[in-house]
Amino acid sequence: MSEAQLRPQKEQEKTEKKLPPPVGTLFLLILYLAILAGMWLFMYFEMLQRR
Repeated sequence: MSEAQLRPQKEQEKTEKKLPPPVGTLFLLILYLAILAGMWLFMYFEMLQRR
């Protein structure tokens, strides 16, 4: 058996690193999509004015 299997459950939980939740990922994604939509709208209206 491996060493991890021989240790009690509580000791295993203490040694495992818990990752923090990814804070801000949704905000950055929405910001990116807003910039992309803004650039698209700008180019769309620029093309409409060329008529």
